Amino acid sequence: MYRMIVVDDEAWIRERLVHTIDWGKLGIGFVHEATCGEEALALAAEVQPDLILTDIRMPRMDGLELIERLKEQRLAAKVVIISGFSDFEYAKKALSLGASDYILKPVEDDDLLDVVARCLEQIETDRQKEALLKKADDQVNKRLPLLKEMLFSKLIIGHKPDEQKLRETLADFGLKNNGLRHACLVLQVPEPQAFPPENKPDANFAQFVLCNLLNDFLTDLSENEIFFAHADEVVCIVSSCEGDDALARACLTMFEDIRKIVHKIVGSSLVIGLGGAVGDLLDISASYRQAKQMLLHGYLDTGRSKETKSAIGSHKTGGYRLYDTEALINHIRVGNKAAALTSLDQLVRENGSIRPIDLKFIYIDIVNSIVRTAVEGSGVAKDFSKFSLHFFELLQQSQSTDEIHGLLGDTITKIIDFLEHSQCKKRRKVIEKALEYMELHYPEELNLNAVAERFYLNASYFSKIFKEELGVSYTKYLMEFRVNKAAELMGDPTLKIYEISRRVGYEDVQYFTKMFKSLKGVTPGQYREKIR
Repeated sequence: MYRMIVVDDEAWIRERLVHTIDWGKLGIGFVHEATCGEEALALAAEVQPDLILTDIRMPRMDGLELIERLKEQRLAAKVVIISGFSDFEYAKKALSLGASDYILKPVEDDDLLDVVARCLEQIETDRQKEALLKKADDQVNKRLPLLKEMLFSKLIIGHKPDEQKLRETLADFGLKNNGLRHACLVLQVPEPQAFPPENKPDANFAQFVLCNLLNDFLTDLSENEIFFAHADEVVCIVSSCEGDDALARACLTMFEDIRKIVHKIVGSSLVIGLGGAVGDLLDISASYRQAKQMLLHGYLDTGRSKETKSAIGSHKTGGYRLYDTEALINHIRVGNKAAALTSLDQLVRENGSIRPIDLKFIYIDIVNSIVRTAVEGSGVAKDFSKFSLHFFELLQQSQSTDEIHGLLGDTITKIIDFLEHSQCKKRRKVIEKALEYMELHYPEELNLNAVAERFYLNASYFSKIFKEELGVSYTKYLMEFRVNKAAELMGDPTLKIYEISRRVGYEDVQYFTKMFKSLKGVTPGQYREKIR
């Protein structure tokens, strides 16, 4: 169903347009009213209309300014101008500002319905185009990691047939090159012969964990995020503006942190090769060759606990099977516990041969995808690797499918609780500060967009959380607050009604009178007589 706002300062015109025309047959299910452009702008941020029918000449903010402000706030409603003959030049200007159409007064119902129908057709066309563009963007974004991996798989072996095109490709990927030093790391689990046959590490599992950890660590360490599985190894390229010695130390520190986590999760040791830094990503093959040579003298952690050995030993063959966890993760993100747990149960039930190692993969996929969202900006846990390590330790103690299934369910519940608690606290604090600001500045122009911008929020989001926290819209709350302040001032006989109106933020005394009566049931003058 479409949403529409009718904007006119004359009540009888609004009444006719809203209540005497059958908008339902065009699929318009919600019709809102506003008395001027300013009121319409705040309302538009709140209800996100598809269409706005507006007069041009109105007090406080006219139709032309409304169109401009809608564009500034990126509120994508179609605007139809309802204009008197003397306003025709204004109507032409409105079209130049982006109005979709105009219709002259007096308005015939059929003519107005035809104009609105054309606008709705254009809205549907625009939506179809947006959907196609989004689908194309999604397809490209899904392919980008693979294309980047293919590019660097060739670059590390020195294959660069057309350097100019390669530089353009690097720019297309948003990768930084000039003025940086680039070092290649090669990470491997040891050759199978280095382990007893019953305890061979699962190579696919190890590579998956390595790539996820590098994704987290490179955010703070490298100007680019370049890592990929290549044969039996994981290749990582670190780009930094630091000197070569500092870059090497940072890489080795990162490796040591990753080594400890991999040991806890996978139970395997880790070997690293670090190549010398180069000044051009197109020359990264030199660093890669050095890293491969260094693997012969790399860092090998041979110490593994009994628990780790038993965990790995029961999975001697078979790679990780892919499972679709997107629905499960989305349920967690939106905080739907019941749906998330049902999705998990369904995943286990529909895959009767699911193994403990498969559930461990699903577990790590959830933790990597969700815990970072929970931590981001919360100030509760700044180090993601330490935050997730606690879960990995619990995971290592669980071996059977039923144990890990139960741990997954408990973890999902805890993560959703954490997300909800963090979000509620943050929202409540923002609204409290907004209310304090409104109490200090209510005599001033105080529209929703201005207050939202004050707290660096999108107006639509601010309007939504305001209503959720207080149970009333921003516009209504502000109107009630101002009217109540005005009622307090009525006790001062030295103040005239128009002075009170201005003191509480209403320059237009007629508009103030209307708002006052709508809340108090009497006009300001009548109210003053009652309290004398």
